[in-house]
Amino acid sequence: DITPEQLILIGEIARDFDLYTKITGGQRIDMFGARVDQLPEIWRRLVEGGMESGQAYGKSLRTVKSCVGSDWCRFGQQDSVQMAIDLELRYRGLRAPHKIKMGVSGCARECAEARGKDVGVIATETGWNLYVCGNGGMTPKHAQLLAGDLDDETLIRYIDRFLMFYIRTADRLQRTAPWLDSLDGGLDHLRDVVCNDSLGLAGEFEAAVERHVDGYSCEWKGVLDDPDKLSRFVSFVNAPDVADPTIEFTESFGRKVPIGMPKLRPAQEA
Repeated sequence: DITPEQLILIGEIARDFDLYTKITGGQRIDMFGARVDQLPEIWRRLVEGGMESGQAYGKSLRTVKSCVGSDWCRFGQQDSVQMAIDLELRYRGLRAPHKIKMGVSGCARECAEARGKDVGVIATETGWNLYVCGNGGMTPKHAQLLAGDLDDETLIRYIDRFLMFYIRTADRLQRTAPWLDSLDGGLDHLRDVVCNDSLGLAGEFEAAVERHVDGYSCEWKGVLDDPDKLSRFVSFVNAPDVADPTIEFTESFGRKVPIGMPKLRPAQEA
């Protein structure tokens, strides 16, 4: 959810700091072009407007993409928006071996592209189907059905178990799709662990998520409240009031773009 007031605030910040803005495919609003010394003031204004850090670059949950669901679509079978909000509030900031993407679609038409996500939830007439281990990127892979027609409580419980099993057993920088490919027993074993508690660790997994929920705090606010962390947001530690003169911008087709953006060649697939 985002309110009109928050949209206005984002626009005002982009205007005041001369930032380039873009709506992404993941339903985020990106703001480009801020210097490191400008970040605390941008964060302060966003936090005061009721927003919080979103871990856009962290190895953690990104946003949970959703369609408009049963409230605003005649095809919607469940409230996908509220489910997406519930998932985001539960797993926000959860650190993992790699980024985690989620999507919630209100029907099989799949407007939220849930089957291209690490955790995909698709509404049915009686509940939710849970799909896992999908991704886009250089090697796209459809998520696979883990369990079907789940009620809200069971869905959350299964996602808790799935995420903690992944976090504890995957290699560093290993997305869920290649992790599943490397897992002995594959999807059948994963289903047994998550749905049947074959390892006897379900309670431990769920308790770990509850500890995460209880301990969550906004990382932007954490920086703003800590003078030591705040002091690091400067271009030069020996000249904290000097802006980095090497950061320059120009205009291309009416858009603000950086000068001298380094280009990296994509890694070759094995």
